[in-house]
Amino acid sequence: MDNPELSAGQVARQLGVAMTTIRTWDRRYGLGPAQREEGRHRRYGPLDLQRLQLMCALIADGVAAAEAARLARFAAQSDQLTGPPRPPEHVRSTRLRGLRRAAMNLDDRQLGRILNQAVTEDVAAAWTQLICPALRGLGRRQAREGGLVEVEHPLSRAVSFALAQIARPDGSPAVLLACAPEEQHSLPLEALAACLAARGVPSRQLGARVPAAALAAAIARTGPRAVVLWAHAPGTADAAQLRAALAARPRPTLIAAAGPGWGHGGLPPGVRSLTEFGQAIDDLAAFACYGLRATPP
Repeated sequence: MDNPELSAGQVARQLGVAMTTIRTWDRRYGLGPAQREEGRHRRYGPLDLQRLQLMCALIADGVAAAEAARLARFAAQSDQLTGPPRPPEHVRSTRLRGLRRAAMNLDDRQLGRILNQAVTEDVAAAWTQLICPALRGLGRRQAREGGLVEVEHPLSRAVSFALAQIARPDGSPAVLLACAPEEQHSLPLEALAACLAARGVPSRQLGARVPAAALAAAIARTGPRAVVLWAHAPGTADAAQLRAALAARPRPTLIAAAGPGWGHGGLPPGVRSLTEFGQAIDDLAAFACYGLRATPP
């Protein structure tokens, strides 16, 4: 920020809100300048601005104004307002509630705001701490009540769109991502691709329901160093797809089975199990960048 002190009008323009809103937040919630001098107009310093930025972010996440103000004040008192504005640890549950409420209300605009902001801050954290809990919660509710397809589809679409906003790096993709032959849920691979992109690693996605023959043909065409095959449930996993990857030429350095559908054992020799999302990102980035060996020749 060029000027360390801003007027209420300048703050309002930076935040994209009305100046009356800034004054209301000061009067009603105590979110005015931390330092005030008699006889001078109110001037907002860097921490004052970050506190108001957090207030705006929380409201965009669906948090009520009074609660957002309380959390913003708490963050300032706890010295958590350092660096770029992002929600502190205890705010995550409020963002998740906001996402769930937007999904149940079929509020596409609010879904987009919440997801885009979370993905921009940290795409891996957005997936593991926000999107996955929301999807699991919806799945449990569907199991109890049935239906809710009208909620699941807009939520999945909004997640897919938000993940696609992560800029893809240039270069030839060294990682190939594909779903099992009967697997229709490709969001986990979309999240993995976005996380790799954030690390500067390009990847190629084949999408849902990839037959073994199509996988082998894609490997032959592109020569990836790493191949990841996703299966959400045992009914969608197919060992023939793994064998096709093992027999493909050129053979990828890393062939990995990801997702609960593959189980914890019984994988063919030479196939690695990827069970933890963060570790999968680290491993794939390393193999893509350095070509480290992961499977026997």
